[in-house]
Parts: sequence; structure tokens; C-alpha cells
Amino acid sequence: MSDRDKKLLVYLGALIIVAAAYFLVGRPYLDKIDQQSAEKMQLTSELNEKRKAFENKEMYEQGIIEATDKINAIIEEFPEDNSDEKSIMFASHAEADIPIWFNQMKFAEETRSMINGEETESASDVEQQQLEENVAAAEGESEGGDGGRGEGEAAPEAGESGGGTGIGDLMYRNTELGLSFETQYKGFKNLLAYIRDYEDRMVIKDIDVSYNAMSGMVTGNMVLSQYAVLSPTRELPDVITDVDNLGTENIFLNANYGGTILDLIAEVYSDFVSMLLGDLPEEALDELGTDYFVKVNAVTDNTNGKTIGRADDTTESTYITSASNNKEDVSFRVSGSGGSYSVSYRVGKSEYTDTIDKASDGKVYIRVVSTSRMGGDDESAVSLRVSNESDIPVVVNIEGDDSENPRVSVVERSGNVTVNGGQ
Repeated sequence: MSDRDKKLLVYLGALIIVAAAYFLVGRPYLDKIDQQSAEKMQLTSELNEKRKAFENKEMYEQGIIEATDKINAIIEEFPEDNSDEKSIMFASHAEADIPIWFNQMKFAEETRSMINGEETESASDVEQQQLEENVAAAEGESEGGDGGRGEGEAAPEAGESGGGTGIGDLMYRNTELGLSFETQYKGFKNLLAYIRDYEDRMVIKDIDVSYNAMSGMVTGNMVLSQYAVLSPTRELPDVITDVDNLGTENIFLNANYGGTILDLIAEVYSDFVSMLLGDLPEEALDELGTDYFVKVNAVTDNTNGKTIGRADDTTESTYITSASNNKEDVSFRVSGSGGSYSVSYRVGKSEYTDTIDKASDGKVYIRVVSTSRMGGDDESAVSLRVSNESDIPVVVNIEGDDSENPRVSVVERSGNVTVNGGQ
């Protein structure tokens, strides 16, 4: 090997050593320097942000307070719960206040969702998950018997998530209520206003209606989405049902009843009929009919306190009303003979005279439908005066009156007049 070759080998070896030192030692060190420089820049940026936040601490704290107040104000717009009882009483009160007739009600599946959007599940999913956990626990399949949690680890609270959002324990509930209804055109408009102004938040998710121009009736179906915000800190209010003494105490226990099961069924039936017809006596059951009606209820933004008219009048042309929140005279005068009769009725300064045909052995029926009072300021009531100068009887049936503070009192009747119910 020549000297020239030896020198080349020395240069090549030195180059290999330098390259190896760079790739094995220098390059990783430089990469680490670059990584640390990037981390330093990030930490410096975070430090500057925290310093800026600390300098503006009072502004941020005030902003948190204002945001919390706004969140609470929005939450207060929603009820604490939307139970089935509340939905049923919504329909019941709507029928009384509008008026409207609901001939079908259906509860669809409710859904629940975390306010911060981290979790969405239906009520049936929650029940199914709970059932599976119970079965697993009973069979000893859960690790350590605690559903897979480590020793000493507490079970998560309902709705526990959300971290720094501040509203992690809040969940909203959406319950869909399907309603089939029938009402007059005015009643349909009142229904839309009633839903819009109702104290609990709800929206019409779906609606399908038809209008009969000949009868003036609106029939249809709608789906209401009823919303509530649930939280362990929110107190659930009691549902006002306005139902007293429903049924009989021993409906399931007849061992000491002292009679046959048929006697018990007869009594239960009598209680049920009394509830529906406002404690009308049993002898009045054969006297049920409606030629004319008087409806007495609380005065609201959408309803009058008294409405009087002919029962089969879908156009409301025979109706007279009063929005007075006090006790007023309501009078009926029936005259005529031979099957053709004149009926005059009055409330306040409004009066209407109608004609009606009846068989010689028929009767004129006046149905008075009252409701329980809504509070101490509810003074809507009537003093009923009935005068019969015809050759057929007049039957007055009073239903659903307030048991403690009746709205209806019969102060005068002349001729062949029978009054059932009332006080």
C-alpha cells in the first residue's frame, strides 16, 4: 500500500468518526435543544397569558359572575321537571280554560341530554343500563362487586361531567306529548296562545289540523315538546291536580265491606259517576241532556268567566258571554206549547232569545258546568234564575262546582223546574 493510499484511508477514517459523532451524539443533542426551545416558547406564552389574566383578575371574576347570572336566568325559564302528572293537568286545565276537547293523549319516549353536550341518552337507555348493571352485580360479574371501579373509588354522581363548564351537573329533559283535539276555530286560536303563554316552556314540534267551514270546527293532532332542566339543587314543585276524594277507600279490599262484590262495584261506579257529574244524585242519571249550557270558570286572558248558549251551536251565534270577575245574575225563561218553544237567557246586559222544537213528552235541559276556584282572587260566579211558562218540564243539572266555595247558586225558580246537583 502506497503512502497515498494510507493518507486516503486516514482521511476516510477521520470523516467516518466525525460523521458518527454527529449522528450519534450531536444530532440528538441538537434535536433536544430545539425541543426544549419550543417548550420554553410555549411555557413563556402560557406564563404571559397567566400574568395577563392575573392583572385582569377582577374583570374576569366579574365576567364569571355576570355569565353565571345569565345562565341561572335562562335556567329559571324552564320548569324543574315535566312529569306525566304535569302533562295530564296541562291538558285538563286547557280543556277547562279554552275550551277544547282532547279525545286522545299519548306520551312518547322522553330524552335526556347533558347541558354541555357530553352525554345524550333516552330514558329507556338509562333504565336498560341500570338493569344490566343490577344483573351483573347480582351475578358477581362486576369486578370487585363495584361495577369495575377500583377499591375506594366512589361511584360518579348523576350527570357528573363538564369539568370547568360550571354546569356539568345540569341535564335537560324533553318529553313529547301527543294530543288529538276537537274545538271551534276560536278555540284553536286560543290553544296556540295558551301554549305560547304557558308558564312551562314547550313548543309545538308537529301539528296536523283540518277545518270544516260548514261546522266551524277544527280537528287535528299535535306533538308538544315539553322541556325541563334537572339538577340535584333544583327543588321539584308539587303538581296541582284539583282532584279530591277520587274513588273509594276499599276498592281493592272488600273482605270487611259487609256486602257482595256487586254491591262494592255499584258503589265504586256511583263514586265515579259523581266525580264526573259533580255529585249529581243517582236519580238524576236519567235526566242527563244538554239543550242549553252555562259554563262558569275563572276569568283569564284567554277565557271569559261565563259563557251561555245552545249546546249544538258550533258557530257560536247563540252564545253570550261575560268577562266580569264577580257574581252575576243568569236567567232563563222558557215559554211556548205544542212542541214549539222560546228560550230567553241573559247574563249582565247581554240577552238572547232562541227557539227550539220538543216532543210533547220532552224536556228542556240546561247543563250548568262549573269549575273549582283558582284562588282567593277568583270571584267569578252566577246566581241562577229559571222561569218555566211552558207545558213541558225544565231540568237543570249543575256539575263540577267548587265544594268549598260554590260558583253556582239557584236563587229563583218558578213553574215545573227540577234542579239536580249544586248547593
